[in-house]
Amino acid sequence: MATSSSEIATRKRAAETPLVVAESSGTGFVRPVSMALWQGALKQPSSWAEEVETAAKSAKSKGAELLMFPELFLPGYHLWCDMEEDFDCGAAEIELTRIARDVDLALCIGFPEPIRSPASMADKGLYWNSNILIDQRGEVKLRYRKHHTWGNEANLGLRASDDPLEVTEVVFKKEGAADCKVRVGMLICYDVEFPEMVRILACQPHQVELLLVPTALPYTEPNAALRIIPSRAMENRIFVAYCNYPCVERVSKDFFCGHSCIAGPDGNFVAGPCDWREEGLLLGEVGWTEHLRWLAKETPYLRDRRPDFYYRISKHCGHDFTE
Repeated sequence: MATSSSEIATRKRAAETPLVVAESSGTGFVRPVSMALWQGALKQPSSWAEEVETAAKSAKSKGAELLMFPELFLPGYHLWCDMEEDFDCGAAEIELTRIARDVDLALCIGFPEPIRSPASMADKGLYWNSNILIDQRGEVKLRYRKHHTWGNEANLGLRASDDPLEVTEVVFKKEGAADCKVRVGMLICYDVEFPEMVRILACQPHQVELLLVPTALPYTEPNAALRIIPSRAMENRIFVAYCNYPCVERVSKDFFCGHSCIAGPDGNFVAGPCDWREEGLLLGEVGWTEHLRWLAKETPYLRDRRPDFYYRISKHCGHDFTE
């Protein structure tokens, strides 16, 4: 269907509108925040620190204040279950906080966190699929463990977490600009495909504003990136960043599908989606425009919810959904 001249004009006005504070929508953004998603994978897991620091310096040189990586990036979703010994999460965390502090860049990155060590080669042990968010000062602001296992993950030793959902306030600092405090949350891959997870984070008391979702999305499901991510952003009036592995031979023989992206509160892409095979940094700014603020005020999904009704009707149907 052809795009009308009025639609083109509307999009042009929205694109040209400067990013501003969205006081009426309850956002904490006082300015846009520049972020980068690395759609890629380690070339040599043993040199992960050098590769992460190189990626961080590249993102910083392009103006990014936050860099995120795909799911289980250390040592790689496609490699972790073949490890002969547990990944040293403690040592990795120390090195990652140093990199964040030295480069002056927030990092969102994950690894397999042992629940118990393998008793033998036949017993691979149990692990959390974990992710941490480190601010520019090198402080770990948030830890997250995946709540929904997908496909064969449980058979590989990954366990679903029952940890409560949390949001943290991150202060982004940029030379020549005001400090910007943003409420940031994390989910991992399959978690975001359950609308309840995002809605809980978006509602009080969490009130997430920027949701980071590292993923290992397979080639069979590109619509998770193309359809679900914009929907989650729009229906909760938040920004959602979704970082995946590229579809390349060296990374699990073309198993992943790329399509890393950032979606905004209007359901449109702020950045991306990347191509299937594209490797490198995806850059984007998250922050409210006058147009987004108007949309959030015109259709305030969260304000207009009817949780009491949802509770009553779910009980009537034999369910117990309280959110």
